[in-house]
Amino acid sequence: MALLLVLLFSILASPTFILSASSPPFTPQDNFLIDCGATNKATLPDGRAFKTESESTQQLKADDDNKVSVDKADVPSPLYLTARIFKSDATYTFHMARPGWHWIRLHFYPLSNSMFDLQKATFNVMTQKYTLLHSFNVNENKNNTKNQIFMKEYLLNITEQQFSIKFSPMKNSAAFINAIEVVSAPDNLITDTANNLQPASQFQGLSKFGYETMYRLNMGGPLVTSTNDTLGRSWLPDDAYIKSKNMAKATSIGTSTIKYPDGLTPQIAPPTIYATAVQMADAVVSNQNFNITWNFQAENAFAYLIRLHFCDIVSKSLGNLYFNVYINGNMAISDLDLSHTVNGLAIPYYKDIVVNASLVSDGLSVQIGPSRMDNGAPNAILNGLEVMKLSNSVDSLDGEFGVDGKKVETGGGGPHRGAVAAVGFGLMFGAFVGLGAMVYKWRKRPQDWQKRNSFSSWLLPVHAADTSFMSSKTSSNMYNSTLGLGRYFTFQELQEATNNFDSMNLADWGMQWKRKGLLEKIIDPLLVGSINPESMKKFGEAAEKCLEEHGVDRPTMGDVLWNLEYALQLQEAFTQGKPEDESSSAVLPSTEVNAAATSPAAVAVLPPNTPTSASHPTTIPEGDEGSTNAHPIDDQSGTDILAQFSNLNGR
Repeated sequence: MALLLVLLFSILASPTFILSASSPPFTPQDNFLIDCGATNKATLPDGRAFKTESESTQQLKADDDNKVSVDKADVPSPLYLTARIFKSDATYTFHMARPGWHWIRLHFYPLSNSMFDLQKATFNVMTQKYTLLHSFNVNENKNNTKNQIFMKEYLLNITEQQFSIKFSPMKNSAAFINAIEVVSAPDNLITDTANNLQPASQFQGLSKFGYETMYRLNMGGPLVTSTNDTLGRSWLPDDAYIKSKNMAKATSIGTSTIKYPDGLTPQIAPPTIYATAVQMADAVVSNQNFNITWNFQAENAFAYLIRLHFCDIVSKSLGNLYFNVYINGNMAISDLDLSHTVNGLAIPYYKDIVVNASLVSDGLSVQIGPSRMDNGAPNAILNGLEVMKLSNSVDSLDGEFGVDGKKVETGGGGPHRGAVAAVGFGLMFGAFVGLGAMVYKWRKRPQDWQKRNSFSSWLLPVHAADTSFMSSKTSSNMYNSTLGLGRYFTFQELQEATNNFDSMNLADWGMQWKRKGLLEKIIDPLLVGSINPESMKKFGEAAEKCLEEHGVDRPTMGDVLWNLEYALQLQEAFTQGKPEDESSSAVLPSTEVNAAATSPAAVAVLPPNTPTSASHPTTIPEGDEGSTNAHPIDDQSGTDILAQFSNLNGR
């Protein structure tokens, strides 16, 4: 009896561990699995069965009934053999059994069909609260795989009894979906607190955000599929993200050795993750002082939650492993001693770090390296890693617009910030609008030839007194440096006026999206689908040049006007349903311009200084200065109009 009491006391006094084999699988209360467009039930290798189209009709509200399928394709799952296509808004509604965290997984694959080219489908996906996808297109997604199979995973805290997912196609486009998962997640999967990376402090309120899974990696181990994860997650190998592989080596132990402590279960990460790790390789030097680095793409408009998974499977005794963790060059964890933290070896442990958007300038990097503490052989390990994007201030996880159309507010460093740094961008936009008005007024000009030659009467008050503006005998330069057409700001002046560039402004914000190749993300939702991407790209390139720091690097007014005219032609051709063929961008001889007048896109615009006949004004023979038909301007294009400005050199 005394022996039993001693044994019972020793068990109660010792830390509580849960063996991985004894942990029951998680059973979600909400478990909606829909194979969109399917007539036969699909069962995955992990045992999950998806409903057919007929079994889920009560959850879908749509004006059209477009279902497509293929008999076979090079896809990893039967979920990608069928799809639903929507030409107008469509909504899936789910009645929730309980509030709390839920996985939302959306499966996309643009399977071939005769109804609509799904590779061209562009659409938004929203819930009642969150924007999940904005102007989404499978071909434009940079993280997409070569076979175009795509799965978006979100973790949302759903508090309503009814949860809806809305698909909204862009103008003249369509939306599609192959499969939907709405599944309950454990309440303790996301706690309310984490460590803030910079400034180092505690971050409160994680439960108020929505999350998108960006990366989930098994360090030093193989692919872990949903079959081996009780929450249906997939963990990818870290090979594609690790830098300098020769500095790291993989290690592993049996999963039965992993002992989960009280409060941590395989729901956080399966034992397969904690049973593998990456550690420092032997560099064959006396002082091994280097870091192992993983690099990831990330958008600098969002904050990120980085979850680091640790389990000391390399030490032979306690107190032998101390190391540091860095995120984007900042100390995230200093002198981590796993054996002291969890009081043992082979015991899982994880740490959540929040990285503010201001620290995400060039993606994300995670590094581990040895501590400076004298603790024997230097080493560092990492078992698993998760990177999750946090929703922004308008509850969007993609782009700058919320469900209600509200846009993310940009900060400022004082009243001079936007006024000075955005001057170039503002002038660019004004010139673009002005150019449109000029071309419109030119097309509506009087047909009287005398009024036609009165160029300055309808265009701009430039050289209004020069009646020979249209003549080749104009001997005066159109630009005079004493006219005060612009002022050069020194870098110091801009730095002082913008408070050392401490905050984001309109110009910075726009150029950040341009550099990421995502200009379409800042288009007003009401205009999405009506703007030619090539025109928008050209406009963005011109705006970026106008914002160069030094005046000599900025384009001349002639260059600016040419770029704007080219962007306008691309947009006009797009609006008329005649996209410009870049492969046939040829300059038509001046004798052919009138013949091609009915197709503005047929005339390619060349830069002002391009040494071709089309880039120079037509020479008017002597004695014909007064001829009313000298140097006619095409009725359909503003190209020749801009030729008159090609000599402007102001910046």
